[in-house]
Amino acid sequence: MEVMVDGISLFVKPVGSEKNHPLILLHGGPGLDHTELHPYFDVLADWFWLLYLDQRGQGRSERVDPRTLTPSLFAKDVTGLATALDLKRYAVLGHSYGAIVALAHAIEQRGATHYVISHGAASGKKLMRDVQASLQQFEPVELRDQVIRSWESEPYVATPEDCAEVIRMQMPFHFARVDSEAYRAFMERPDETIYAPEVLAYTASQEYPLEFESRLKRVSRPTLIVSGLLDRACTPRAAQEMHTGIQASELVILADAAHMSYLEQPDAYFSAVRNFFARHPLATES
Repeated sequence: MEVMVDGISLFVKPVGSEKNHPLILLHGGPGLDHTELHPYFDVLADWFWLLYLDQRGQGRSERVDPRTLTPSLFAKDVTGLATALDLKRYAVLGHSYGAIVALAHAIEQRGATHYVISHGAASGKKLMRDVQASLQQFEPVELRDQVIRSWESEPYVATPEDCAEVIRMQMPFHFARVDSEAYRAFMERPDETIYAPEVLAYTASQEYPLEFESRLKRVSRPTLIVSGLLDRACTPRAAQEMHTGIQASELVILADAAHMSYLEQPDAYFSAVRNFFARHPLATES
């Protein structure tokens, strides 16, 4: 469905019953869309009304000038979406870049009942340092060179095909192992993503500007931080720093998983999400 927020048409894919607690799902990228998460998160539809959002300027949402896009604006759109749908209460789950947007919402908008920060970071500068350090250790060398080229190519993507190729080249970095069933299945799935190359190129050219560390103490809602022990981008170090800074947070580090833990360790990942909400019941949140 399409929802107008601040004069911009945003695409939302709802899954599950509207009687359930709404959970707004924020994809990564930037430049990707909700198909990064759908249908994998549908397993939560028994507990939630899932609202997969194509964030402003991406996927099936209205295209905008990428120079206007920031985590804070994306976070504001989450509040606008909740208002437009008349959601009195809702939770937010963001993965990768979507986790950064979820963190921005928890700090600046603060309207959700719960937050799940899935493989995110609070500092763009530290994130890029972690990536560079991980690349130096990444093996085999042939894949290391491929992944390095993918990062270097991001500011220059111009077509959806460019985006798809960058993602293909970079994915070995985001899985614990390329010989796993999770990696094979992900790479062989039909690619239904509607890419926004202009959004990826602009954001990458700005070196992912985001610095929220000094404001983590503003987060007051129950917050689950999830990372993978082998995540080479949004590392366990970044997860631990967010956990330390957010008083109301819980931390789960999943073993034998990298950046795509919901695919690599789905049972453990979704159990962690369910257990978090069970400890912080939806019915008692104000």
